[in-house]
Amino acid sequence: MRPAAAVVEVSSPGWAFWRAVLDTCIGLIVGTLYAFVGIVVIGIVGEEALSSLYWQIDLDPLFRASMGVFLLVAAVLAIVVPFVIVIERFAALRAVEAAARRHPDAVPQRSLRLELRDAPAGLLRSTGTALFWSFVGIGGLCALAVLFAEDLREDAVIWVVLLAFVVLASGAAAVRRLGRRWVERDAARMGEQRGRWKRLVPAAVAADADRRDAAMRAVVPGWLSAPSARALARVANVLLTATLISLAAFMLSVFMRQQCRTCDPVYWDEPIENGIDVLSLASGAAIAVCAALGILAWVGGVVLQFARERALTRWVSDGAPRRVDVSLVEPLLSGTRAMVRLQRGLSAVGAAGLMVGTGAIWSEWTGMDARAVLLVSTTLIVLAPVIGGADARRGCRERQLARDALFPGDVGPLGDETPAVARERRLRRERRLRRERRERR
Repeated sequence: MRPAAAVVEVSSPGWAFWRAVLDTCIGLIVGTLYAFVGIVVIGIVGEEALSSLYWQIDLDPLFRASMGVFLLVAAVLAIVVPFVIVIERFAALRAVEAAARRHPDAVPQRSLRLELRDAPAGLLRSTGTALFWSFVGIGGLCALAVLFAEDLREDAVIWVVLLAFVVLASGAAAVRRLGRRWVERDAARMGEQRGRWKRLVPAAVAADADRRDAAMRAVVPGWLSAPSARALARVANVLLTATLISLAAFMLSVFMRQQCRTCDPVYWDEPIENGIDVLSLASGAAIAVCAALGILAWVGGVVLQFARERALTRWVSDGAPRRVDVSLVEPLLSGTRAMVRLQRGLSAVGAAGLMVGTGAIWSEWTGMDARAVLLVSTTLIVLAPVIGGADARRGCRERQLARDALFPGDVGPLGDETPAVARERRLRRERRLRRERRERR
């Protein structure tokens, strides 16, 4: 029997769909950035330390064309992703309102409340402002070029470009005004939800704490505590530190060779000249090794999290109340699901393949089957939101099942906890520690 005030996992088909689209966009951004960094590193290492092999394979045309694809993809993502975020937040707001009508005394999970701290249309207004000034700035530079270059005045293309920037800037201004009006329109809706959360979250936390204190203490299965989150964080920190050191060494070798973009390359006497080549090759290899280990660690983390999610669901499927250390189950209740992480990874790989495959077609590079690469990449990008969307309903059901058996309270990232909730949480923790000390005596 659920108490009057409780934290309830909220979802809806519409919000799950747009959340899956947004997670795919996140993967596309990550994959595009990784492909960009990989091209830069491989290009510099190949040209500096492996020049004979680099020019023999003829990677330079491929990388140059891929950089053009990167600029195009980056521009599209910069325009599209903010609008996807706005639509997803509107869908989340509708899901929250529908849940409030079904359960007037329940509040959504903290991650969803954090997402709705600001009105969904606020980002639409910010996006319109950013796009407006971007188009005005670039269009102004083109106008200055026309003003001072007489040859450009006779070119019809430049006038078409200027007209296009005027139209785009006008559209961005309209988006900004629309966002401002929608923020004002939704002020009452947002205020109503925030008022409910402020009133009900402390009661929900207290109710869960009471039920948790009344439940029998359970022994946490080993799969929840080994390897611990602290051990996994240490591995991640070691990999991150090694990657940063490798990148720093790589950038040092680049700077020693060429101090600026327009500067002539600098050639040193021996043994510094050979040292630069060795440093460039070693740091590039170290970056590649760190990337490979990072991929293995990521895959292992996804597999481990998936196994823990399945095991946690089986453990609490009987519905029996249990009292456990909430910190052990908090990542499974508030963190990113394993299938969502897989979704982002697939879309990231697809974005990198799409970027390189398109670059190969543009440059007519025959070192790989570009059409097969594009087909596989497109398939991964299309498959990614299907995986994320299919897991949404199951994830909501499994997390609610764990909440009903473990009473974790308002778990999740910090950011919206009110002083009353923080004080209540601290008092409950102190009372629980005192009771456990008495039981041990």
